[in-house]
Amino acid sequence: MIQVRIDDKYEVIKKLREGGMGAIYLVRHRLLEELRVIKVLRSQLTTDEEIRQRFQREARAAIQLRHPNIAQLYDFSIDEEGTAYIVLEFIDGITFEEFAQQPEARHLPLTLALAQQGLRALAYLHRKGFVHRDIAPDNLMLTRDVDGEPLVKLIDLGIVKILRGGGQGTATSLYLGKPKYSSPEQLMSAAIDERSDLYSFGVMLYELTANRLPFGGDDPLTVISQHLHAPIVPPSTYNPHIPAPLEALILKLMSKRREERPASAAEVGRILERIARKSDEIMLTGE
Repeated sequence: MIQVRIDDKYEVIKKLREGGMGAIYLVRHRLLEELRVIKVLRSQLTTDEEIRQRFQREARAAIQLRHPNIAQLYDFSIDEEGTAYIVLEFIDGITFEEFAQQPEARHLPLTLALAQQGLRALAYLHRKGFVHRDIAPDNLMLTRDVDGEPLVKLIDLGIVKILRGGGQGTATSLYLGKPKYSSPEQLMSAAIDERSDLYSFGVMLYELTANRLPFGGDDPLTVISQHLHAPIVPPSTYNPHIPAPLEALILKLMSKRREERPASAAEVGRILERIARKSDEIMLTGE
């Protein structure tokens, strides 16, 4: 169990989840009466300087990022005993992973609109000189804006890598991310750029539209081998209602050679916008 040692101004309400790196808690700011999220770094890892520096990079990266589709960072601290935490915006909503199980996910215009919002966050991140390295359905949330319209938030910048200048040795010496969504170059611990995130985004689009992942298997080594070597079964094999231009984009995003992928998230967003204009009433189930 992680012993939470944070500022007294935050009241811990409950633990949201716990993993190898630490735990995430829902808290209330006692003075502002506002819900927030605190990510606490597992205490036994704070003695590892590489992990400590990576956690600090997350905070420095998030502090620089101000975008409506990215969760806001409010606070960051490492106390005298080495307990590190960051305080983030609380997003009242569901993850893309949960959204994919709902009937609304079969409505193509909505899926494309949400995907475009996610791409705007990604394009902004890339313009600022960062690659995320963990684009997956559990790191994108769907909530509502002040007008009640669907709003996508990128919620976890925990393993971003600074593209400009320093920090590259640390970022490439450790595998971070999820094998089911990782690009071939990331799985080979090779140098990566923005197109690695686009591959992961392509996997996510494949899953949203075909209602299954492109590569199956519970064994991580099997999944990794398929990302590296197996041909991609077109998503229309599982869902014939996927428009041909969308399928072509997904397959291009998932090219094993990054040189064959689109050059930027902004370019992918423009392509999706064109597809969306022609797909106003399409249901992915054909209904």
